[in-house]
Amino acid sequence: MRFGGGQQAALKALIAVRRLRSRGQGALRRLGLIRARDGRDSSRPKVIPKIIWIYWAQGEAEAPVLVRASIDSWRRMNPEWDVRVLDASTAPDAADLPVSPETVPIQSYADLLRLRLLNTEGGVWADATVYCVTPLDHWLPFIAQKGFFAFRWTPGDAWMIWPNIGRDVTNWFIAAAPGTPIIDAWDSISRAYWSGGRTEPDVYFWPHFLFDLMRMGRRRFRRDVAEMPSVGCYGPHLVHDHITTGAMEAEDLRALLVSGAAPVQKLRWNWSDEQAAQVLALLAPESGP
Repeated sequence: MRFGGGQQAALKALIAVRRLRSRGQGALRRLGLIRARDGRDSSRPKVIPKIIWIYWAQGEAEAPVLVRASIDSWRRMNPEWDVRVLDASTAPDAADLPVSPETVPIQSYADLLRLRLLNTEGGVWADATVYCVTPLDHWLPFIAQKGFFAFRWTPGDAWMIWPNIGRDVTNWFIAAAPGTPIIDAWDSISRAYWSGGRTEPDVYFWPHFLFDLMRMGRRRFRRDVAEMPSVGCYGPHLVHDHITTGAMEAEDLRALLVSGAAPVQKLRWNWSDEQAAQVLALLAPESGP
């Protein structure tokens, strides 16, 4: 690659503009017309409470094999964390919501429940079909230091859901410190959305659309989201892709999982017994098929 004359001229212009701006701000500061912003509070790394929230409406004892294996993975990989498994009978006491498990679809209730729990108490929400591959303490404190983290359908990974409805953020794994701006805004608009007696959402991915709506219309929210690390969704779907399409040899996939590059895996509860056995052979080979 050749660094031509046009690029050199553009670089010099960029440097000149940045220097001019810096000198202008310095002059205004010396004249007392502007003050430097103290950003220590907002920049200080946030700590995620060591609580893992999981919901299965029918109760853990009645859950399919991959759900039970996923729940067990969180306990086994994170012994110092408090794993709280809720169901339709216990969730209403854990969170004050404008709906109940009996009045709205199961998924919509779970969507609303996770936001309220994370906003009020914080921690990690993991769908009952998310399997923990790498202990949270090994990777989460750094990636969630802004007080919020969720995987995203980045431009490089969005091919996996095409031509389904496009969306930016996912909500099957969310980490949040209580009351931080993103989770507070998402929780507030979601509770408002369901507060008028609604019994059905406009679309299955309603929380994702509310997130995108705020990102488009709220400057502060858009800025907060921009500061969140953008980690794509294909890594957490490696096992899913292998089971459904045969992509990647099992040995290569296992090596990737062991490497820590994909710390969680999003599975499906309704895979066949044969598919479930393949999943467990990949994720928990010591337990056998």
